[in-house]
Amino acid sequence: RMAYSSYWLVATGVFLLLEAFGLPGIGFLFAGLAALVTAAAIELGFIGSEALILQLALFSIVTAISAMLLWRKLKSWRMNPNAPHYSNIVGTEAVTVEGLSGSKLGTVRWSGTLMSARLADPHHAPISPGTTVRITTLDGSVLVVIPA
Repeated sequence: RMAYSSYWLVATGVFLLLEAFGLPGIGFLFAGLAALVTAAAIELGFIGSEALILQLALFSIVTAISAMLLWRKLKSWRMNPNAPHYSNIVGTEAVTVEGLSGSKLGTVRWSGTLMSARLADPHHAPISPGTTVRITTLDGSVLVVIPA
């Protein structure tokens, strides 16, 4: 027979998968954390493996406390329009697939992915395909580039 802590570990995985791939924003992250704490409490002997009511109480309390402590912080982190997005792209190099000229959009290959790009200085001379460029910033989903 499987120990109750194993059920809580399975519940942890299910809650975290639901948060990651299914229904983010509903609070499955907090339930996943609570299930993990409950499994740990059972394994460490703080709660008996047959004390189902106590396990459910701990799960509920930890879910509520983690939601109260983390909800606003996570929400502001997810929704902050000023938060830097894709900061790992800025400063790296890409190769033009379509030429870039003026303020017209072109295409570059960055890390194996084709992405839209435009010149940081629209008055710069056109850049031909196959040229390496450096990414200076992002404008929405458009890479803003300069010659490397």
